[in-house]
Amino acid sequence: PAHDRHREKGRHSSENMATTSPSAMDHVSKKPKLADGEDAMDVDDKENRKIAKVAFDHETHMRIYYDSLFPAESMMKWLAYGNDLKHPQADAGFMQRREFCFTLPGDVFVRYQSFKDDKELRKELKSKLPSKIDIGPVFNVDPSKRLAYSGGAGSDRVFAPTEREFVMDIDMTDYDDVRTCCSAADICHKCWPLMDVAVKVIDQGLREDFGFSHLLWVYSGRRGIHCWVCDKRARQLSNEARAAVAEYFSVYKGTDASGLVKRVNVSNPLHPSLKRGLKTLNEYWRETYLPEQQLLEDDKYAEPVLAMIPVADVREDVAAAWKRAPKDDSVQKWDILESRVNKARKAAKGGPDKWALDKCVNEIIFAHVYPRLDVEVSKHMNHLLKAPFCVHPKTGRVCVPMDPKDDDFDPNKVPTVIQLIDEMNAAKAAGKEVSYKETAMNDAVETFNRTFWNGLKKECKEEMDQLHGKVREAVAAAKPLDF
Repeated sequence: PAHDRHREKGRHSSENMATTSPSAMDHVSKKPKLADGEDAMDVDDKENRKIAKVAFDHETHMRIYYDSLFPAESMMKWLAYGNDLKHPQADAGFMQRREFCFTLPGDVFVRYQSFKDDKELRKELKSKLPSKIDIGPVFNVDPSKRLAYSGGAGSDRVFAPTEREFVMDIDMTDYDDVRTCCSAADICHKCWPLMDVAVKVIDQGLREDFGFSHLLWVYSGRRGIHCWVCDKRARQLSNEARAAVAEYFSVYKGTDASGLVKRVNVSNPLHPSLKRGLKTLNEYWRETYLPEQQLLEDDKYAEPVLAMIPVADVREDVAAAWKRAPKDDSVQKWDILESRVNKARKAAKGGPDKWALDKCVNEIIFAHVYPRLDVEVSKHMNHLLKAPFCVHPKTGRVCVPMDPKDDDFDPNKVPTVIQLIDEMNAAKAAGKEVSYKETAMNDAVETFNRTFWNGLKKECKEEMDQLHGKVREAVAAAKPLDF
């Protein structure tokens, strides 16, 4: 259930997640805990979502993955934002203030770790073999020294975050009430387009409405997507500003007290961002969503749609017309609804009925297919989020970067750790280099570079050059620095 998932995420906040003492670490099992009779990872099947079992040994396979396949250098270069360069303005201690959290088998959390470079990170990964890596904020001091900076209000020795990427989390389970094909952790080709729509709408909004440029989209490894907004301005947002940006995209507001009528925050006329987003939703609504989900062929899903028609006479008229229509044609039923609502809207002389009918069709579309964010993930600078290139412990899939312009992303084709190891072994047998470049991981790293890192790397270098130029000018003019 969604509330259980939120409770699990809550453990990852700075306030609630406990650190692991060295003594406790001595007793951590290196074998994953499995349900009775289970001895392998769950893998979602593309067509029928049956669970397949793949032989997997956490210690053996994750050691190989972290040693030879995990692109630690790419990830650490990103998180350094140019501070790993030999540049006069580089902050040599920047990376050692960034928090990493490891989840070890048995749900043991090891927090407040930091690493100066990819070599340190890889060494620790090979030593601890975490089932998951989370990335936290950059603090004002090395997080391992936080206890020396635990002064109260007004103290100069306070341990606090100073920057962190603005992050977003979209999870398919939040769409369970509007997908007929799957539920819970299951996904398939019929419901995944909901994620495609979310990426397109949010990517466009973040770029055009907020002016952000450096967005890293990452498949979560099972049923969702993460977005990392990495512009310097985004990394320095206050918690209040983060909440405001997240709420900007929060249109779906759950159901009313009856649990039947879906509530959405949609104005009339539409806000320009929603008007723009509606173009994407409309393209998907008739061509993909209605025919694939067959939404109006099952009373369980059709009745909430009818309930969103605000005028009783119109609602009854549509219901009667649906009974005369083919039961197995959701598109035709939608055309009936849209036609009857528009006819009633034009006939209305004004007042609350006309105002409500004017919004009705758009509200139904937004309630079903507009992005549904887990807003709590975005609100706080100190919230941990799973790192790109992790291996999901349930599916074995790698959390690969995504191209937001790619309409053909298929989560069922994302490489698993066992597939990558097999590809690497095949390359070795053929006399090729033993590295991720001979596997599907190379495509993931290329997507990371092409869609995200190449542009950000250039900007980081230019920013440092500009800052260095200001320093030199100020020194030459013998005047105080003004940044």
